[in-house]
Order: sequence, then C-alpha cells, then structure tokens
Amino acid sequence: MEDGERSAVNAFSVFLFGLGVFLLILGPCADLYSIAYGLIALVATWVLAITMRVFYFGAGSEEDHRHGRYY
Repeated sequence: MEDGERSAVNAFSVFLFGLGVFLLILGPCADLYSIAYGLIALVATWVLAITMRVFYFGAGSEEDHRHGRYY
C-alpha cells in the first residue's frame, strides 16, 4: 500500500473515531436521542473504523513490519 493510500485510510479512521465521540455527545445534548443510543453509535463507528484499519493494514502482517517509519 502506498503512502497516499495509507494516509487516506488513517484520516478516514480518525474521522470515524471522532464521529463516534461527536454522536455520543451531540445527540443527548441536543435531545435527539438518549445516551444509550449515543453509546451504540459510538461503538458502531469505532467497530467500523477498527475493522477498516485491520482490513487494509492487516493485524501485524509481515509487510507492515518491513514498511516501518525509517526506510
């Protein structure tokens, strides 16, 4: 995976993590839904973000170790 693609996946996963926190805080404060639905939204977006990262980067694959920060 090229650096541009890695950056795009990193940016999108950070967006999904932030979206989960945003939904947890904004929904109950705006009285759109209860805190329970906010927690469900948080977990759902975080699961999506983690699944996407594992799908694209693998869970500790050999290629990930070779493609380190110093190359």
